[in-house]
Amino acid sequence: MKKNLTIIAILVCLGIFSSCEKDNLDDYAPNASFSGEIRDLETGELVQQDILEGSKIYFIELGWNNPPVQSMVLKNDGTFQNNLMFSGDYKIIMNKGNYIPQDTIRYQMKKGANTHTFEVIPYIRITNTDIKFRDGKVIAKFRMQQTSGEPVKAISLFAHPDISVGYRIQTASVTYELNTVAEDAEYEIIMDINNYSKISRGNSYYFRIGAISSASEAKYNYAPAVNIDL
Repeated sequence: MKKNLTIIAILVCLGIFSSCEKDNLDDYAPNASFSGEIRDLETGELVQQDILEGSKIYFIELGWNNPPVQSMVLKNDGTFQNNLMFSGDYKIIMNKGNYIPQDTIRYQMKKGANTHTFEVIPYIRITNTDIKFRDGKVIAKFRMQQTSGEPVKAISLFAHPDISVGYRIQTASVTYELNTVAEDAEYEIIMDINNYSKISRGNSYYFRIGAISSASEAKYNYAPAVNIDL
């Protein structure tokens, strides 16, 4: 009888220990998500991004000694989603993107879902876009609106089979160096597909117009990608 009672007591203790251990682990597991979008302050449109080496949201979780600066990437369309956050007080820094740097903000991350819209002023707005395929050439026409004093460094046309096409994800590209202030005029970029071995007729590709400011740490501004059958 005593032996049975001893075994039962041990099992109860193990159960309590296991439960406490699980509770402790839960305290250190992500318990929040953070999602939202980057929108143009003036037009209300989503600010198109690169998913590789593009704009990032930097954040610091406060309440720790020497907390590291962490970051999350933005999706091509200017939205973001991070499901591995912790509730708490944060500093959010947005100073290395394709928009005029923002003031650092404090953000209280609550348990569960958190959403936020960041309103920014993109360095360059690409408007009135028109991309067509004609006589073996892809011709992109567009206008630009420059919002800062820094000149437009370059304009580009990128091609790739995937909609994530951009500066770092491309099969082919054409870049014109400008280093000048954007004019109130129509710009044109021509890509002759005969000059690119990785571009084949009979296939479908996404084409995307981009422009980059000469501002420090600037990333490419984009128009939405357009799918064209060659």
